Amino acid sequence: MDLHYLKIFYEVAKEKSFTKAANKLFINQSAVSIQVKKFEEILNTKLFDRSSKKIRLTYTGEALYKMAEDIFNKVQRTEKEINRIIKLGKAKIIIGSTSIIGDPLLPRLMEEFGQSHNEIEYEIKISEKNILLKELKEGEIDIALVDEEHIIDPNLDVITVEKVPYVLITSNKDVSIENISEYPLITRTNVPNNSKAINYLEDKYNFIFENKISVLGSLEVIKGMVKKDIANVILPYYSVSKEILNGTFKIVEELDEIKDGYQLVITKDKANLTPIIKFLNFMSHYKING
Repeated sequence: MDLHYLKIFYEVAKEKSFTKAANKLFINQSAVSIQVKKFEEILNTKLFDRSSKKIRLTYTGEALYKMAEDIFNKVQRTEKEINRIIKLGKAKIIIGSTSIIGDPLLPRLMEEFGQSHNEIEYEIKISEKNILLKELKEGEIDIALVDEEHIIDPNLDVITVEKVPYVLITSNKDVSIENISEYPLITRTNVPNNSKAINYLEDKYNFIFENKISVLGSLEVIKGMVKKDIANVILPYYSVSKEILNGTFKIVEELDEIKDGYQLVITKDKANLTPIIKFLNFMSHYKING
């Protein structure tokens, strides 16, 4: 299989347009059409359904497109890695993280990593989980640090670093498990474990949180509300470990029965790179409350 033909096919399929693909490849449209047809002849199969006005892939074309996407994503990641090494003359990793992990953990984590591995430079990017996973595949970041999720992708390695319990926290010294239901509770309806934790406490202590405040904002908004004594909240320990250790929050109840972890996600083709290995080894021994 000629990668030149594969690249042209891939761009047409990706752009869903012969014209757009031609512009991107800096060749004329007729050349694109001729070379796609030549590629089909080499493979002895049809890749595009030409009975429709819109660009549509055949079943074979769909399968080839998915494989080509994987190939060219790897090429793109390789180019970026080599350019980075040439430009810097030293190792560098780019770490992407969701805010619930990055806000409370990354400053301390990267400080300690930098002290033990000052030969490695790093950049940090905070974003949403779906964006991080997309950029990971495209080579924009090297490692994604995300809250736990069931990820199935043959091109990704997913490593669960640490599982910690959920904790019911407050900033009010007068709050205890006996009177906690009398105070407002922040709920996060988009987090399954949050609802599970609330139901667990209500069943265990035979009470109901009558006043619930649903918050879909960032972790810092939620913690700000707790600090102002507007409401209490149930969160994974890793997200509030700093505030618990410095006395800003106190634990009303630790839910050992309900735990949450955070994960490191990398592409398999980067698993053997020395900077990545060093970071993974560091994380395998890193403890939030260690």
